[in-house]
Amino acid sequence: MRSGPRRWARACLPLSMLALAACGSGEPQSSPTPEVGSATSIDGELGDSAGARSGEDPSGVSRDGTDTRGDGDIGESAGAAASGGQAGQGEEGAAVWPVDDVVGAVPRSAPSGQGKGAVSVVTYDARPAGEYADAVRDAAASWNDRVRNVRLRPASDGAKADIRITVVKGWPGADPAGANLGRGTVEIGREALRQGYAPARVVAHELGHLLGLEDKQPGSCSSVMSGKSPGTRCTNSAPSGAEVRQVEANFGADG
Repeated sequence: MRSGPRRWARACLPLSMLALAACGSGEPQSSPTPEVGSATSIDGELGDSAGARSGEDPSGVSRDGTDTRGDGDIGESAGAAASGGQAGQGEEGAAVWPVDDVVGAVPRSAPSGQGKGAVSVVTYDARPAGEYADAVRDAAASWNDRVRNVRLRPASDGAKADIRITVVKGWPGADPAGANLGRGTVEIGREALRQGYAPARVVAHELGHLLGLEDKQPGSCSSVMSGKSPGTRCTNSAPSGAEVRQVEANFGADG
């Protein structure tokens, strides 16, 4: 009985070896390795679209310090638009003169020995104004026609004028000679005239400073102390009622 199982085992051994040969070596089949860089992964596409490419920082500056946002033209033009264009632009697109056109402080002191209600005579020299002498006369007349106790008159030949009126290349201005009213220099700025501002209005405005008036900007065209704010279309050189009353009070007029 024992010899039976051995014979059965010997008979089965060739069969098992044959089965192994039919099944192959038993080593797993490996899939082909894809070539590096042959395809772009989804993660890679998302990274590129977010600006995180190799060697580049999302802030726009590469890791080696190179700016990857261009030469800055777009940023500069956007900045100009955000600020309303070039700084200091007027209605014609050109730069406007400074807001403060007075050197030092506006004068406040009435002429010494001036009695209350008396008329103060303030002389001016328009010869340095050259071709704008007519504008000076018109501006002086605008004040004389309205203010009761002040008279602006041309200085006599050889006499020193209280106010000297000159022409400069830059912007208009007033340079008071100390704290006394009606003393100093008026500068007619060619830059403002070139832009189209009326010469007589420019002179009347600067004379107003020497008569003790501050700027009233922005303001309406009816005010000479509104200066440039109404634009070049405003040619009025006559002071408003409030400006007239203030000058009269500055020079000691009765209320």
